[in-house]
Amino acid sequence: MQNSNKRIINSVKADVKNFLADLKQVGEANTISIKVPSTKKKATFKQFNVTQQKKLLRSAFDGVEGTIETGSIFNSMIKDNCEEDIEFLLCDRAYLLLELRKGSIGDKFSIEEKQYDLSTLKPYDIKEIELTKKIEVNGIEVSLRVPTLDTDTKLNTKLIAEFGKLTDSQKQVQSIELVLIYEIVKYIDSIKIGDVVINFDDISVYERVSIVNELPLALNNSIIDYISGTKSIEEESLTFDDGKVVEIDAGFLAAD
Repeated sequence: MQNSNKRIINSVKADVKNFLADLKQVGEANTISIKVPSTKKKATFKQFNVTQQKKLLRSAFDGVEGTIETGSIFNSMIKDNCEEDIEFLLCDRAYLLLELRKGSIGDKFSIEEKQYDLSTLKPYDIKEIELTKKIEVNGIEVSLRVPTLDTDTKLNTKLIAEFGKLTDSQKQVQSIELVLIYEIVKYIDSIKIGDVVINFDDISVYERVSIVNELPLALNNSIIDYISGTKSIEEESLTFDDGKVVEIDAGFLAAD
């Protein structure tokens, strides 16, 4: 009797293992072809899965750190689901996530209990975005560029670590300032004063933050204007005719 039960258990385990393998094959077979805005070439993506949705939902309960982590999770989802090795830009993310959601779940999207059709959104045109830009103020020249997803994730990880050093009361006071500084750091490629050029990829995140903290206010504001401009173009492509916006957040993959 005991040997018989053991055989049944082993048989069930084998069936489950085979079933999981079959599920994985089905998932890999159900792919979506999407044109990547920054490369202007099509790439093949696997559809979203339940594990990825769970990661997103868990991040919703972690306050400011969770919001930052959500961005990194989305970055990983794009890179993990893409079958090609592509250096994605941050300005690719919202469009790719939108197309992946449509291909994985469908065009219907609910905002405040009202149903919308994602296919009616304004087409996203990356040509409207300045992928690089030079700004000069008081003899300081800053070269800006839209960061890659890898850069975004790296800086997000460092930012979350900085939040981990703060008390809850300190987070309430410093959170906006910290997020803004790290956002500026993401978009800076290099800074030049006279003949001296500092490439941000060649120095530590701590050194980058220290430099940004010493920038003239006028230059800092010009950088923020550049970042805001790239994000506003993205937001336009996520806005319905009545002004409601598709939020790319932890609830983005919720079924409607």
